[in-house]
Amino acid sequence: MAYDPTALDRLSSLVPPPASPIFGTRGWDEVFRALDLRLPPDYIAFIERYGDCEFARWLWVSDFRTLTDEQFARIPEWMDYYRDLREDSPEDFRLAMWPEPGGFFQWGSTIDGDAMGWMTVGKPEEWPIMIVARHHDEDAPVQETMTEWLVGWASGDRFGSWAFAPESEEHLLICEPRD
Repeated sequence: MAYDPTALDRLSSLVPPPASPIFGTRGWDEVFRALDLRLPPDYIAFIERYGDCEFARWLWVSDFRTLTDEQFARIPEWMDYYRDLREDSPEDFRLAMWPEPGGFFQWGSTIDGDAMGWMTVGKPEEWPIMIVARHHDEDAPVQETMTEWLVGWASGDRFGSWAFAPESEEHLLICEPRD
């Protein structure tokens, strides 16, 4: 699964980037050092176009360049609630969580409390997408880049397009800066 820049262009045609995106000020090498982790190239290209953003007032995608040193230090704690559940019910909560080897690393979340991220197995450009859902069992990882997954979601190919119907005022399919 190699990075394909046409997926980002397709996403931009489906959901244009914010008119005034919010970009972090850190360089990518600084982010990689702070995380001790290199991020996938499609995520970097996405963030450089969309910034820290919110789709349909439902799905948030984080620009790690906006984080403070203190926030970087707390990233390993983001999924502590899952680790607690795994400790109590290992048969139901089987995923490793970053910084555990091959663990889930979160890049976004939904208004419903679902965590969106990668399983950090292999090279960053090969990391599958994983949704750690709040309300149902875990699905299998999806062998797509983040941008390909977003295209499937925004196009309606993945889950249907009922949520983005023109008469739906609650979840208009637009992308806005996240403040």
